[in-house]
Amino acid sequence: MNDPTLLPPCAEFEFDLVEMVDGTLPAERARTTRAHLEGCARCRAWQADYARLDAGLMAALPRPALLADFDARLQGRLAAETRRAVGADLRTQVESDYRSLVDSLRSGARRSVLLSAGTMAVAALGAAILLPVVWPGAGAALAALDPVQRATVLGGIGGAVALAALGWSAMQGALPGVRLGA
Repeated sequence: MNDPTLLPPCAEFEFDLVEMVDGTLPAERARTTRAHLEGCARCRAWQADYARLDAGLMAALPRPALLADFDARLQGRLAAETRRAVGADLRTQVESDYRSLVDSLRSGARRSVLLSAGTMAVAALGAAILLPVVWPGAGAALAALDPVQRATVLGGIGGAVALAALGWSAMQGALPGVRLGA
């Protein structure tokens, strides 16, 4: 029962022994494992058995042959997947930027229209205050008109102010789809 070939390797070296046979064990760990093998007959016997079994399997199992253009086809498919993934990421980013820009433009347009309307209201109020100063007989002239004529004159003045406000807003780019001037 003292036959070392019947016992498994030391648990802390089992995976290292496999990697050593496969040639994938890092150099520092390989030195430690070789030092252990010098003093451990059980691990030496297990590694030798594993190496024989591995070599036997490699010799007995068929090795699939790859087509001659396998590497080129694989690289092409990987490149196509990479382009598609990059394209999808780019499309998502562009759509996000577009939505952000549209929201910003809408917010700016609303702000510009409100500022324009406020400016025009202040201008109309200022004109109403200054009208008697500029034309001292304006109050008397309006009072002399009948109500329909007075409404027509005031509506005309209001329409002129509204048209001026629209024109100014268009020149400032505050109206969607309309840009006048520079």
